[in-house]
Amino acid sequence: MQVIRNGFLSLLALGALTLEGHAQNTVAALECDFPLASTDDWNMAASTLQYYIDTAGGWKVSQDSFAFDGPTKVTIDGKEQAASLSITISRQSGKATKTLSSGGKSLTISGECKKMESSGRKF
Repeated sequence: MQVIRNGFLSLLALGALTLEGHAQNTVAALECDFPLASTDDWNMAASTLQYYIDTAGGWKVSQDSFAFDGPTKVTIDGKEQAASLSITISRQSGKATKTLSSGGKSLTISGECKKMESSGRKF
């Protein structure tokens, strides 16, 4: 286990956050604020989202960032559609970039994240 001493969103466990042989593991809990964003095709309301950085849930953890790439569902014109979601959060600055893509259209927004005050959820 390595310890990162300098860094806004540093964690004690740098390797895998899900440790083999343990039934429950503490997961990093982040709260991210994103502003209103829009393109000619899409609008996304301002939001505060909570992310639980869990490698079993598809998150990748590196020394510099947390990243997620995967499928999601979005509602467009009242219809639920498949979409692709990409999130990258800097562990040093807390800056976040989120890109949502569907049907050849995409929307990228930038926000800021901070560690949640609680100790996180157990998995």
